[in-house]
Amino acid sequence: MALVTRLQASNKQETANDITRNLSSLQFESALTDEEKCLIDMRTRNHAISVTQCALITSAIDIFSRARDAKLRQMNPGKQRSTNILQDESERDTLIVGIIGCGRLGSQIAHCLLTYGQLHPSKLHISTRRPETLEYLQHKGVECYFNNERLVSTAHVVIFCVLPSQMPGVCEDIKEHISSSLVLLCAFSSLTLRRLRQMLGSSNVIQPKLHWKEDVTNVNYNYSLNVNMALESRETVLGTCPIGVEKEEFVVSADERVAESIVLAVTNMCAESGLNRNQTLSVIHTAVFGETHKKPLTCDRLSVKDFGLRESETGQEKPFPFYDLVDAHEKGTPLLKTLTKNVSIQEAFVKKYTSLFEDYIHKRAYGQLP
Repeated sequence: MALVTRLQASNKQETANDITRNLSSLQFESALTDEEKCLIDMRTRNHAISVTQCALITSAIDIFSRARDAKLRQMNPGKQRSTNILQDESERDTLIVGIIGCGRLGSQIAHCLLTYGQLHPSKLHISTRRPETLEYLQHKGVECYFNNERLVSTAHVVIFCVLPSQMPGVCEDIKEHISSSLVLLCAFSSLTLRRLRQMLGSSNVIQPKLHWKEDVTNVNYNYSLNVNMALESRETVLGTCPIGVEKEEFVVSADERVAESIVLAVTNMCAESGLNRNQTLSVIHTAVFGETHKKPLTCDRLSVKDFGLRESETGQEKPFPFYDLVDAHEKGTPLLKTLTKNVSIQEAFVKKYTSLFEDYIHKRAYGQLP
């Protein structure tokens, strides 16, 4: 993270040279009434929520993409799949991500997927009522249109960024087109998971639950940065990680069950394709914890026992059960205990989580981006 440290030092130097920085008459607060000033803290919280949601979803999409690649290698062991970033990504059988709704949050998530997630633009589809306003994304090669049914039928993962009041209408449009393997990510919390399951007709739903401090008056937080710039800070990225970090000091923190839901979603991907338990665990270790042939995991490894299943020779040839992610989130599973208690596994998760953002910064600094 030496590069990030130098970037931050440079930004601090520029700020120090700004002679208008501390003039009260030029501050945003100077034009507010006393009643309005009581709402100032919402800027900090809302910004932190956006940053956390973008980081969580970008990380989840990266995990699902790696899981799909590892899953296909398990299904075709004789076929070597190249991961060279210089090859034409549009020609690879990679994960297709769909976003329904592209307002402020949807646009932020799209930018994070294209930058930190390094998702090829052709693999990102956006359905919105006004696709003509997304010319800047279309110019990059992103598929933008207004056809929710087409998007759901095309994508492997769908992210909902519409207003909660719009969800009933959207669900009516797409409900008949949702396959059991489709992963659904809802970037809002005003509707319960049970309600979403009922509306969508699918239990493969993930809703990143967040917790936040009520009083942020004395918290040093820079809400003026855009989301992409905010995620250049290692401390900020750590604050968005659902497990393995102390959360008391952060304005917003992700619920630990988000990590459980992501792992179980990968398990469902493998179960849907008929992979046995050993193959599934291999995919999880690769996608979630960053294991490779050259760099095997040094942390504790997950076993079927961590999922509450019996371990036997015959059992290893069976696939994992298909998990209801809504029930798992509400009731918890044995996996949650492992993820929240095993320090070794937490450290591996955090390392993989933060490396996604550090990798982009490193490649950008050394001109290695495609």
